[in-house]
Amino acid sequence: MDLVRLRASDVDVAALVYPPRRPRGVSVVFGHGYSSSKQNLDGLASFLAAHGFAIVSLDFPGHKLGASGGRLRSFPDLLASFDAGVAYAQAQGSGFVYVLGHSMGAMAALRSCAANQAVAGAIAIATGYGRLRALEAFAAQGKHDWRAGYVDGLTLPEVAAAAQEDQETILAALVGRPVLYIAAERDMMVAPSDVQALYEHAPEPKSFATVASDHTNAAEHSRAAVLAWLNALHPRLGE
Repeated sequence: MDLVRLRASDVDVAALVYPPRRPRGVSVVFGHGYSSSKQNLDGLASFLAAHGFAIVSLDFPGHKLGASGGRLRSFPDLLASFDAGVAYAQAQGSGFVYVLGHSMGAMAALRSCAANQAVAGAIAIATGYGRLRALEAFAAQGKHDWRAGYVDGLTLPEVAAAAQEDQETILAALVGRPVLYIAAERDMMVAPSDVQALYEHAPEPKSFATVASDHTNAAEHSRAAVLAWLNALHPRLGE
């Protein structure tokens, strides 16, 4: 793999590039969850690369576990990062570019797909429709820092509030492009029913899958579901 730096708005975003084995001409740009880093998606990235898909896995600005540095000033910073990753994948010759996100990254992936016609489709892992009810439940129990010390910039409640804006408009803009929505059975942050609600509000073409996982490890346990979905869209000749 290679570590590259991509210009996203006015910051440099670090990304790991996973070269595909027996390339299919298809790339997937990854975005991680809040307070995490691209390392959380390494297992899924390596797995898909072994099956012929080129992967560009981003570190969002302001996330201290990652290598980008800078500050997460606004939700559009996430979208600018995805745009930079998509542009990089296109420059490498990919005929199809998808975006994939986990949790916060999934919120951003859907908006990236909606806003960028160069994106062929999206994969949203462990993100739901409407308010993030877990935040409200935790807040009711008392003070909670939402791992804010791991991020320079927006707090998780601020990110969630920004992602809720114009959800119906964003979903409507996805019409005609395939999207896979994945819920985790043991997710204590985003209830599977909220992922199901997102799926039900989304336009066609769409797919839904449930994986046996908690919230943090949902991407790792989505290997089979993601590969099956991509294989259906881009089968190898003779398969």
